[in-house]
Amino acid sequence: MNKQTAFLTWQDPDSRDWHVIGVLEYEKEQYSFRYTQGSKATNNFVPFSGMENLTKEYKSSGLFPVFQNRLLSSKRPEFPKFISWLGLNPETANNMDVLTRSGGVRGTDNLQLFPKIELGSNGEFEHVFFVHGVRYLPDSAQQRIDALKSGDALYACLDIQNEFDNNAVLLRTQNPPELLGYVPRYLSTELFSILKKDQNSMCFHVEQISNEAPESYKLLCRVTGRLSTELQNSFMAGQEYQPLTDQGN
Repeated sequence: MNKQTAFLTWQDPDSRDWHVIGVLEYEKEQYSFRYTQGSKATNNFVPFSGMENLTKEYKSSGLFPVFQNRLLSSKRPEFPKFISWLGLNPETANNMDVLTRSGGVRGTDNLQLFPKIELGSNGEFEHVFFVHGVRYLPDSAQQRIDALKSGDALYACLDIQNEFDNNAVLLRTQNPPELLGYVPRYLSTELFSILKKDQNSMCFHVEQISNEAPESYKLLCRVTGRLSTELQNSFMAGQEYQPLTDQGN
């Protein structure tokens, strides 16, 4: 299996801003974790217990406790249904797949994981994600989501007047038009400027609808696109993403 990479983002309790504070990798049955430049963006961030050194690369044959505690036990009776909501294959999905697809979110803290989106040789990419904010939608939007089918096209709208997020991207249906929720912040941060220049540079489609799932796992979507050569080197490669130490140090 190729190396899997996930970024860990953290929300500052005072400013409510999100920062990429770490990178988790899995390759050849070994995990590694490094803090990134984003962990130094605020004085409020406190390193994890047992991982206090910001400039050290941590390695383990097992998943680190801070991430293991975010996984639903496979022994729980609801586990098969949970994997189904995530749109994963229960026979092949590993811990990294579950963490990055679900976000590893817990109600008791302000951490969230997301996968690194790998680009093809010509800048092409695809990514599966859950639409955010579904719980805040009116009944008409909820009903519209329930009627969607896998493969249905969705359309991006730049929410330029959003006072909480300058890069917010909404998704909507076409006929009839209905707002369905937001592209996750980690993704809209990367896509907003690209969509602003060319809304036809990528396509959004419904991947899966899970009507019985909680709102956060209800609408699974897929985006496909292609980045120009000038954008490929900067995609998911901003200052906050950069590790504070090189691998092997």
